[in-house]
Amino acid sequence: MIRRCPQCGSTNDDIYGFCIKCGYEYPKIDKNAMLCPLCGYQNPDEADFCVKCGTPLLFKNQFEKNPNSTNQVIINTGNIKKVTNSNHSQTSKLIIYLGYFFSILGSIIGLIIAVYLITRKDRNAKKHGYIQLAIILFYIALIAILYSTGAIPPEVIAEYKQLLAGNSTLL
Repeated sequence: MIRRCPQCGSTNDDIYGFCIKCGYEYPKIDKNAMLCPLCGYQNPDEADFCVKCGTPLLFKNQFEKNPNSTNQVIINTGNIKKVTNSNHSQTSKLIIYLGYFFSILGSIIGLIIAVYLITRKDRNAKKHGYIQLAIILFYIALIAILYSTGAIPPEVIAEYKQLLAGNSTLL
């Protein structure tokens, strides 16, 4: 593989760690980061495509932390860098925790939060929304099975419906 020196512009073989004309030190190539996912060839850092087979190196430098800020992530897609704010994950965590809490209790609030999380673009939030929805569906299926087998008498369901309607005289 041939490299072009950024300091003097001369071309050098990638087996050398320094430019043979001006002595510029090339950055070290991480042996695991730039392996082609298709053919396994070692590529230089600046390559966006495998130099042997042409496969796109999709996950190369996708997420780099910005050293100037703790709440921004730089997404590197080729030569264009997009700065996004990562504060939304902090508020999502609270909603995710509340969703699990209410889902385990079997409340309608848990169902609302699960549906809300499923509609988000964040993959992590969607995953947790589906898990919370599965918990709620498990409770519904369990109650239906227990009711159909007679383990829960119809009077208990009727009292529960009255309690949900606001009739607290049953207590």
